[in-house]
Amino acid sequence: MSRSSDKVMKLNVGGVFYTTLKATLATYHGTYLWRIAMGNQYCPKDDRGNYVIDRDGHCFRHILNFLRTSHVLLPTGFRDLEILREEARFYGLDEMVKELNIMLEKRFRKRRGRGLNKRFSSSMGENMHQIQEDDDLDFFEDSYLD
Repeated sequence: MSRSSDKVMKLNVGGVFYTTLKATLATYHGTYLWRIAMGNQYCPKDDRGNYVIDRDGHCFRHILNFLRTSHVLLPTGFRDLEILREEARFYGLDEMVKELNIMLEKRFRKRRGRGLNKRFSSSMGENMHQIQEDDDLDFFEDSYLD
C-alpha cells in the first residue's frame, strides 16, 4: 500500500512538464506548492490531468531542486538570478529568496570590485562624452580607451 506522500504529481509549468512527488512539493509548509500538494490551493488542470502553473517553466527546475535539497544549486554561468528570485517569491520560498539575495549581493560586489571601464562614445560627433560602463555590458561599438 502506498503512502499519500508517495503520490506522483504532474505539473505543467509555463508549458514545461515536470513529474515529482507530493512530498517534494510539500517540503516547505504554507508555500504555494505545499498548498497545491495538500489540496488547499486551487490549481487548474490541463486535459491530461497535469496541474497548470502559469509561471516560468525553465526556472521551475531550480525551484524543484531547492525543494529536494534545501540549497540553491545552479549551473556555472547562470544569469537569471533576478528572475529565479521572483519565482521563489511567488512560490513563497523565503529561504530560497534569502540564498538568492546573498548570491546577487556577491555578484554585485564582484562587479563593483572589478571597477568600471571607461569608454568614450563617438556617436555624439565632436562632443565626445565619457560613459561609465559595467564590464558585463557590451552594447557599445566603440573601442576601449585607456
